[in-house]
Amino acid sequence: MAIFILIAAVSLLNYLPVRFASVSETQMANFPKVIGQWQGIDAVLPERDYAILETKNLIMREYKGPGGDVIYLYIIYSSDNRKALHPPEICYTGAGATIIEKSVIPVTATIKANKFTIENKDSRQLVVYWFRSANFNTYSYLRQQLKMVIARMRGRRTSGAMVRVSTVVKDNNSAAAFRLIKRFYAQIEPLLSQYVPPQNRLTLLIVKI
Repeated sequence: MAIFILIAAVSLLNYLPVRFASVSETQMANFPKVIGQWQGIDAVLPERDYAILETKNLIMREYKGPGGDVIYLYIIYSSDNRKALHPPEICYTGAGATIIEKSVIPVTATIKANKFTIENKDSRQLVVYWFRSANFNTYSYLRQQLKMVIARMRGRRTSGAMVRVSTVVKDNNSAAAFRLIKRFYAQIEPLLSQYVPPQNRLTLLIVKI
């Protein structure tokens, strides 16, 4: 029943012509490229991908750490556009990858995330992701969407983000890959409040039609 209520609420808001007073928007490009001993290099998505996501306010970055470790960080920020935030499994399977070993796990004291392994040809990657809306973190796509719906109904800006971290599984050692991701997560967690700020109450303008 809760799922049907959420679908109904989201559908209603999709057809409700609203707009918010303009505010300065978080720019994910400003997320630090140097985090401790990690050095980041940006990747650029094709224009077609930006068009599908309906935003360029994201980063897809490769961080190289000590000992040759490599982490891939993807953060997409959405300001009143729910289409940008969706489970990454959709993209992986659409690209031909196979998803195995999916579960929900704690990565820090305050964050639980989705964890799964993808296989594509001869390579294997471990992927961990969660959604963030203001100071609310969740592994659940439906809970995140519901949070955005409630925020809009209360006249708040429905900004949020999806944070995804992945790394190559070496020598079939998924446990080592997960430990590496957890160490990286612990370093970026304090930074998130600066780039996905709390939702401020704004004037909600109803456009008459």
